[in-house]
Amino acid sequence: MKFKSIFHKLLVYYITTTLITIGLLAFILNVALQELLLNKKETLLNNQAEQIIDLIKHNETPTDRFRLEEAISYNKRFYNIRMNIIFTDKEINQRHMSTQRNQILMNSAFKNPKRIERVLAGEKLTKVGLFNEKSDEILLTVGVPIKDHNLIIGALFLHTPVQEIPTSEVSKLIFLVSSIIAIPSSLSLYWLSRRISKPLVQMNLAAKDIGVGKFKKRLEVESQDEVGQLTLTFNQMAEQLERLENMRKELIMNVSHELRTPLTSVRGFIQGMKEGVIPANDSQRYLDICYSEINRLSSLLNTMLDLSAIESGRIDLQKVIIRWDSLVQSVADNVKVRMDEKNITFHCEQQDQIPLKIYGDPERLKQILFNILDNAIRHTPENGAISILSKNVEHEIVISISDNGNGIDPYRLPHIWERFYTEDTSRKSHRERSGLGLTITKQLVELMGGRISVQSTVGKGTTFTLYLLPPPIK
Repeated sequence: MKFKSIFHKLLVYYITTTLITIGLLAFILNVALQELLLNKKETLLNNQAEQIIDLIKHNETPTDRFRLEEAISYNKRFYNIRMNIIFTDKEINQRHMSTQRNQILMNSAFKNPKRIERVLAGEKLTKVGLFNEKSDEILLTVGVPIKDHNLIIGALFLHTPVQEIPTSEVSKLIFLVSSIIAIPSSLSLYWLSRRISKPLVQMNLAAKDIGVGKFKKRLEVESQDEVGQLTLTFNQMAEQLERLENMRKELIMNVSHELRTPLTSVRGFIQGMKEGVIPANDSQRYLDICYSEINRLSSLLNTMLDLSAIESGRIDLQKVIIRWDSLVQSVADNVKVRMDEKNITFHCEQQDQIPLKIYGDPERLKQILFNILDNAIRHTPENGAISILSKNVEHEIVISISDNGNGIDPYRLPHIWERFYTEDTSRKSHRERSGLGLTITKQLVELMGGRISVQSTVGKGTTFTLYLLPPPIK
């Protein structure tokens, strides 16, 4: 039978395992107790055999014979012990015939005469089974040789029916106790199976909701074990997916706005020039505006394509040894006009006298530095300052890009590397609203074997720190 529900699987497996364990335990206890009872009976038979043998060897006077008869009768009444004797000498046999007539047997009367021979040879015998030909009763038999002055003169056999040993009652008691234990155990296993499967069932339902775009579902964490940790991880995943979905919607809105506005402007300008609404002497100015808008659209699309290439592993890095100061100067020249517009002071400092060299892809390093400087310019007020400090620290090139801008709120700081994440709209610039710049920056740094961190204080500024690789030692 196949069970689709994990609850039913757990319940069946647990109960089956428990019942098998209880059954095996009951069987082992039953066998052990039966063996214990048989051993106790065997010890009793051996003790009684020693006493009777002592009486047989001193069976000379009527008093001795009376004591022997009393011992035989006592064992039969109180212990249901029966006795058989066989003597090796006919004279001894005749002498005891008058008192132990019912107990003396001939060799032919035994079920297995070879066992008699073993006892007469001096070996003690313990056996469960048939004893003589006239009875089919299962007996526990103890055979002890009768010795007189170290000579074996006969053999004494004491028997007790196996049915007299209360093994069946013991078995019933064990299985009764096992059944009583099995009932609360099954209830406990039912509760345990339900407790383990409940969060998994809830996760399954929540996953279905997430699959159709419902990200609000959260699960209650009821334990600290692996299931509880899985529930906590599921909630964290749901929160990330909800945040990502919100970012995706915001990105679509932003990109739609970014695409619609310039496309509408370009179409209107071209249509105006085509229909003659725009005078011919103004055509060049409007063409320049169209060209600028198309460049901005191209930059936005390239950013999205870069991120796609990085995440899919299709980006090809061309690592070479480059001078860091030259790369900084190249990027600074590209953003100088924007810094001059806001009257931002730019300062670049290198602690080491020897020019720093970095091992990486020049174009991608320029992109990294440009994204960080662009972010700094957008969030630095007029008459502010931006600085770059470079140094060689323990086989790493450490570059700190700092500004004295608005800073980043602490609760926003962990999310700035996420895809599509943008800060409050009041701080957005028309030049970059996709929220992909820092995401691409971090992934490019890590692809080149480096790392990046950020520290920020609201109202004082932000510092991005790059840890890049120096040239390999040859």
